[in-house]
This record gives sequence, C-alpha cells and structure tokens, in this order.
Amino acid sequence: MSYAQSVRVEGDPLATPVPVSGTVTSNPSGTQNVAVTGQPLSTTLVKDPSITGVYVFSADEVPGVVAANNYLTIANPVGSGKTVAFVGAFLSSSTAGGTTVTAPMRGFRANTISGGTLQAVSTIAKFITANPNPVAEIRLGNPTATLDGALFNSPPPLSATQGGTPVHTVPVPGGTGPFILAPGEGIVFRQSAGDTDIRWNLSVVWAEI
Repeated sequence: MSYAQSVRVEGDPLATPVPVSGTVTSNPSGTQNVAVTGQPLSTTLVKDPSITGVYVFSADEVPGVVAANNYLTIANPVGSGKTVAFVGAFLSSSTAGGTTVTAPMRGFRANTISGGTLQAVSTIAKFITANPNPVAEIRLGNPTATLDGALFNSPPPLSATQGGTPVHTVPVPGGTGPFILAPGEGIVFRQSAGDTDIRWNLSVVWAEI
C-alpha cells in the first residue's frame, strides 16, 4: 500500500524553505528518507478573523509649536461598540532652521479626548478597501486629553541649520498580546516644548475588532 508523504517544516520564517515530495511504501518506523524536489514550502501571516479592519493615518510636516502641544490623538469613542488595537506608530522629524529643543515627541495613554480638528474618514487608509469605515477618531490641532501612562519617546532633530531624524518605528512587542483601546480610551502624541522650525511626520496603525 502507498501513503502520501506530508512533511511540515517549522522554525525561523526567514530561513531557506525546504521543498519535499515522495511516498511511503510501507508502514514507517525509525528514520525515513525523503526526496527533496518540487515546490518550496512557505510561511504566510494571515489576519485574525475577529479583526473587521486595519487602518492607517499619516500626517506629514506638522509644524512645531513652542508651548506644550498635543499633535495627534487616536481615540476609540464612547459607545463605538468596537475594540481598537494599537498596532504601531512611525515618527520622524526635520527642521527648517536650527533648533536646540531636546523634548521628545511622547506617546501617552489618554482619555476624555475632545477638541482639535477631527479628521475626515476619507483621510484614513484601509489595508483592504472593502473593510468598513473605521470607528476610531483621529484629531490634530492640539485636542484636549487627560493623560495616563507614557508609552514611548521619539527624539526631535538637533541641528545648527537644517536637519532631520530617521523614521522611528514604535511596535507592540511580540508575545505581549494586543495593546487595547476600549471605548473612551485613546493615545496622544505630545511634546512638552517645541520649536516652530520643526516639522513632524506622524503615522499610526490600528486594528478594529
């Protein structure tokens, strides 16, 4: 009797894939030899089926402000009926002139977010265009917020003339589970002191469940 041989290869998803094929012509025992031919195996990451949509908002060249300022907020509004999972943020900055400001752009958990300039849904990109419109609200223009714990720090540019910073990626650490924003909760991007010569590029990615 002949049995189809199926071999599953696990390990580092970046490792070279091992293609396999062959048949077993007797009940296997001990070490079996497998011919290595055919198509390679590959690893594909798929979306959690409980996620109804994944979204990104990106603001470019947001001018700096001398006083303390809330540059961007993402909030899961009260009564949304959804859970928002923060996936990550991307920050960079440049300066149109010299600046000696050292205060970083900081991320905080926040609540009671209001004011500022609410961004239209049309300014938010969907990972899949067929996904529903997001419930999360994005605000620019110094919205008010009650701050909670700090999450991250992204340094500003320091330059005697024009300068910039590389893109700073803020991910959710692997193995920790999702970073959840329940209805009424959010995140604020805030600088305690700034410079009108600084320009911030701010992107945030999230999923909704």
